[in-house]
Amino acid sequence: MAKKRNGSVNNGSILFGTESEASETPDTQAENRKEKTFLSGLGRGERIAAIGVCLLLVVGALGAGLSAKIASVFSSRNSSQNQKTNQSAQNASLPASLNPFAAAVVITPTPQLSKEYIYAGSRMLAVEDAAASALPPTDLAVWRPSNGTWYVLNSQQQWITQSWGLSGDKPVPGDYDGDGKTDFSVFRPSNVTWYIVASSTGATSGYPFGTASDIPVPGDYDGDGKTDAAVYRPPGGGQSLGYWYIVNSSTSSSSSQQLGTSGDVPTAGDFDGDGRADAAVWRESNLTFYILRSSDGTLQTQVFGAAGDKPVVADYDGDAKADYAMRRGNDWVIRSSKGTTQTTTWQLGSDIAVQNDYDGDGKVDIAVWRDATGVWYIRNSRDLSTRTVNWGQAGDVPVPAFYRR
Repeated sequence: MAKKRNGSVNNGSILFGTESEASETPDTQAENRKEKTFLSGLGRGERIAAIGVCLLLVVGALGAGLSAKIASVFSSRNSSQNQKTNQSAQNASLPASLNPFAAAVVITPTPQLSKEYIYAGSRMLAVEDAAASALPPTDLAVWRPSNGTWYVLNSQQQWITQSWGLSGDKPVPGDYDGDGKTDFSVFRPSNVTWYIVASSTGATSGYPFGTASDIPVPGDYDGDGKTDAAVYRPPGGGQSLGYWYIVNSSTSSSSSQQLGTSGDVPTAGDFDGDGRADAAVWRESNLTFYILRSSDGTLQTQVFGAAGDKPVVADYDGDAKADYAMRRGNDWVIRSSKGTTQTTTWQLGSDIAVQNDYDGDGKVDIAVWRDATGVWYIRNSRDLSTRTVNWGQAGDVPVPAFYRR
């Protein structure tokens, strides 16, 4: 009896219906016929079709695994996002959990000042960056020479006080540190020193600048968003012309400009709309404004006003340019930068002009402060309504600005 040959079966050969041995005995042939695979009984075309089905099943399985992986990734991301959202909600609800009667906390960035005009009495002291974003209404404020205290009332009827200055000082509020808040500051003629409380840090500083007879005219003359210390020096002491002296905050260097003569009234403002205050005067002898344009250095003139008028230059139409304006008794005569002139009668001629943007619409409002009673009379440009507020007392110096305390 022939011996049965031993041999290993090649799985790859079985798959494709081939045998691993070249010849077999009758006995082994019978056994092998029983071990033939399903594919071995198929024709060539049927085998190819079966193989194709198998490949499709493999690809399908791989695709299902990939889909599960993608779903898992997105599920993980959604879970992470939900956790962040839940954490934000928990953070937002923290004040309420501490005090259920507290209003929701809204945190907003401090914006930069926009067309903010600061006045002491009837004089404009500062013009801020006209290219910046607008802000809420101007605060009512007075400085009391008798005790050197500032009293500020904001639009939410909250008030603060700040002791800063001595009798004989001149208030010169402005945003000297560029943080979008007006700083308490005074000019002391007795030692020609400027004293400033920086609102950003609370730090105090003082530096000598000017002479005792100079008129303070601080403003943003270099367009960096910070108020620059500046003075107008009228003719006198052998000097026949007026000069402007400015400490530029952007370079910490000083500069001077010749503009003005005897009797001129300084009326600094941004007349050319370039975001920088222009040195300017009004000459009553010929009823003419003279402006040194910061944009191109040329001299601009405008005949406007009448004898006895008091300049109240400001941006009344909200176009980021200072308008020619005069106070004639209790009449306000305003010539907009667009060339139209309008006269408005407002309160008493003896009141102190305190024009500023009190309703936050980007336009300066006609307003006065009555020294005898300490009452503010404001004509809101937004809707022409009248706002009356009692803030201050006789002898105070009105210094409205955006203190944001």
